Amino acid sequence: MAVFAVIIVVVMAGILGGFIIMNNSADDETGTTLEITDWRGDNVTIPKYPQRIVSLGGSFTEVLFSIGAQDQIVGVDKYSDYPPAVLEKTNVGSGYTLNQEAVMALDPDCVICWGYQTDTIETLEGLGVPVLVYYPGNVEEILWTIESLGNVTGRVKAAQDLVSGMEQIIGGISSALSNLTDEDKPKVYFELKTGKSVGPGTITNDLIEMAGGINIYGDAPTKYPQPSSEYIIDVNPDIIIIEDQSLKTNNDIATLEGWDAIDAVENNQIFRIDQNLNTVTPRLVEALETLAHWFHPDLV
Repeated sequence: MAVFAVIIVVVMAGILGGFIIMNNSADDETGTTLEITDWRGDNVTIPKYPQRIVSLGGSFTEVLFSIGAQDQIVGVDKYSDYPPAVLEKTNVGSGYTLNQEAVMALDPDCVICWGYQTDTIETLEGLGVPVLVYYPGNVEEILWTIESLGNVTGRVKAAQDLVSGMEQIIGGISSALSNLTDEDKPKVYFELKTGKSVGPGTITNDLIEMAGGINIYGDAPTKYPQPSSEYIIDVNPDIIIIEDQSLKTNNDIATLEGWDAIDAVENNQIFRIDQNLNTVTPRLVEALETLAHWFHPDLV
């Protein structure tokens, strides 16, 4: 784990450093525009620094508030609900059901979208609106996204400070778990509110591994596998985690046929976690700390 921690720091430093260089390549002291390289690798020219941002992602909105750029936001999607002050911003629908007229009425300097909102991206770019696209799939890319949004808004130091604080927490947990062997790591079954689990390439899988656990679907062929009760019973996870927003109760899980013999059920190791923590948000370190404590209460 110690080597793993060093690798994380080195890789993140390389990615973040490279991204800052690319983002600032077209910037100067007197320029009125800024060229940003987004998740697609596209160079997007925006005003320096945009004062009329529309955010079509609750996670991006939260990051902007976290780095002090809330006054630069004029519109948000319907999923933007944190922090509570977000609710004072104009709601423009979502990336799937966008109120195009509402967006254009806000005269945005740029719009921030998820990478999967392809139709919305195409529509807005067709109208001449600069669109910045992000779709982080792991913790490193989340830190990268925060740094980028700092560059976009001119809140560079605030973003770097936020990332630095998150890295300290990540590093502290990595250090505390550095002597673990595979035998020390609990087998973890994670269930989303949809009933699906999480596989490789997801933020939650990343967090489970960083917290010193073994995701029983970590080698699944898809990001969000449909779980098999027979497989779960056979693997016998030590810990079961379910999103708090799920309609299933802990008792519903524990009383599934055959699950009474699972170690997690026998030892009352069924936990619930807020889905808003293990996503693209600075609060993901709260999820990491929580998971690490559940997995290794004597160490974290």
